[in-house]
Amino acid sequence: MTNDSAASVFDRDGWWDESCRDFASLRAVNEVRLSILRRWMTDWFPTQLPAVVADLGCGGGLMSVALARTGARVVGVDRAHNALRSASQQAEPRAHFVCGDIAAPGIADETVDLAMLCDVVEHLPEPRVAVAAAARMLRPGGALFVNTINRTMRARVLAVWLGEGLGLIPRGTHDARMFVRPSELRDSASAAGLRATHACGERPRLLASLRSRCVQLAPARSMAVSYCMGFVKEAR
Repeated sequence: MTNDSAASVFDRDGWWDESCRDFASLRAVNEVRLSILRRWMTDWFPTQLPAVVADLGCGGGLMSVALARTGARVVGVDRAHNALRSASQQAEPRAHFVCGDIAAPGIADETVDLAMLCDVVEHLPEPRVAVAAAARMLRPGGALFVNTINRTMRARVLAVWLGEGLGLIPRGTHDARMFVRPSELRDSASAAGLRATHACGERPRLLASLRSRCVQLAPARSMAVSYCMGFVKEAR
């Protein structure tokens, strides 16, 4: 379901290896996404944190393992065998990783409290299909967290021309034609029965990125480059 170039980039070992530069940027920005998600979870789940989480397109499990360590039972789904092996090697008993297509992940309808599509929809020819699959598995009142890249010239310059050109991200990671505008994501979610509740842009910290040789982000009002959005499945 992903484009072939991105699939080869992500299907590697070394996701958790601090000496592996291929995933250094993903490890760095993961903390920003987790901080945003944790804030939003207090709004979505004010009395109890989500018990069941599905991480669709989980890769090496950076988000999955972090959520499992808070006590959630997490299922990570991906087609990248080497990435799944890296995830499984973290030996987190509450996180389980399975090989599957995120368009048809094999998770029963209305069994998940929180679904995540992180750093994945910009690699899909039909993001709407993945959003619909995530919506089906959510219980009424459940939430979907999405992180992706906006289809703008600014995003193309920063993510592809500079990010990949300077070696901060492996070459071939992104196809800027597949980036997803916020309006498109909202439309896909609405068609799947989800209501938008949260949005947050991300801005690149350029000097910090150059110093560390990996992408560094900070939350921002502008969604012109990359952004997170949150949606809720209305309770019946």
